[in-house]
Amino acid sequence: MSRYIPIGLVLCLFACSTSEWQGSEAGGGTGDGNGGDIASSGDLGKSTDGIKGCDPKTFTLKQAPPADLYLVLDRSGSMADPGTTAASTKWQELNDAVDFVLQQFESTIRFGLVMFPVDSLCQTSGPQVPVGVHQRTAVMSKLAAATPAGGTPTAAALNNAAQSLKDVGDLSAARFIILATDGGPNCNYGLSAQPACSCTHATQDYCCTSYPGPCYSGHTCLDETHVLQVIKDLHDQQKITPFVVGLEGSAEYKNLLEEMAKAGGAPQQGSTAYYPASSKPELQAALQAIAGSVISCDIDLGSAPEYPNKVLIYIDGKRVPRDGTKQNGWEYLDSSLTTIRLFGAACTTLQDGNKHTLTATFACVVN
Repeated sequence: MSRYIPIGLVLCLFACSTSEWQGSEAGGGTGDGNGGDIASSGDLGKSTDGIKGCDPKTFTLKQAPPADLYLVLDRSGSMADPGTTAASTKWQELNDAVDFVLQQFESTIRFGLVMFPVDSLCQTSGPQVPVGVHQRTAVMSKLAAATPAGGTPTAAALNNAAQSLKDVGDLSAARFIILATDGGPNCNYGLSAQPACSCTHATQDYCCTSYPGPCYSGHTCLDETHVLQVIKDLHDQQKITPFVVGLEGSAEYKNLLEEMAKAGGAPQQGSTAYYPASSKPELQAALQAIAGSVISCDIDLGSAPEYPNKVLIYIDGKRVPRDGTKQNGWEYLDSSLTTIRLFGAACTTLQDGNKHTLTATFACVVN
């Protein structure tokens, strides 16, 4: 007659960089396959059967590599305009919101920074800070030293961030961009302002991004087609997911921001596909929501358990129920049984930016 013995494995989420952990120590409890005693989790680094005659399989739990995420931030002249809080500019409010999010997530997401432009015209370069963990000090130092000026070369800035993700990013990690802008993209010298700028995603007046001032040169016309193509290429060809945040002052370009967010493949669930943020609290909430969403709730088991219905999952010692409806708990991702996905409160917990320990117990058989 066979008896089920639970085998405890532990995965430190976000506290252990991207290492792979193995556990194979049998616990001291017993189980009969019908809800028997559950063993305590095994210790990392040990490799013993624990119980004579028990030959547990060794499962490798892989923490998803921290996501690579570039903050692509509009530093154009209009960001020096007053913000929604007293004695504060839009640029200062953006800095504060970024700092708020970095404090929470800098150890769980590899952040980098691209500001645009880098001069008083349309030049782009960068990144100013390459992606990496614990980059809050570096990012905030660059932001504090910057002064808003120049145009809005959005397309070029997105391309710079994408190139850097390929050059210095983790090729095994998911890749994201947060674009935060307060106006329409411009700085395309291939456009013409004669006899007037033209566009389809804004009213005729705002096809000129200098409105109510004049547009004498094409680089001040709305660069809608180019930007949409760049974002579509990022998502479809380069597998980079851009999120779009519209800051105070961007309302006249909401139709374009909508299409940009949709083209990026990650529209928010709500009345708008992009994240409108007309106040500092809204901006903080938007950045926080996006940052949390890029933390994966998929956990790789390495190989399928021999007894998939005998697997139990815990987060920080609290059992997570298996939920076949995929609403609040965990379930196997697909029929391969090699990956589990967390849903509802369990997923939200893993996405809060804090360090967590996930424990899995697998049954083996004593013959």
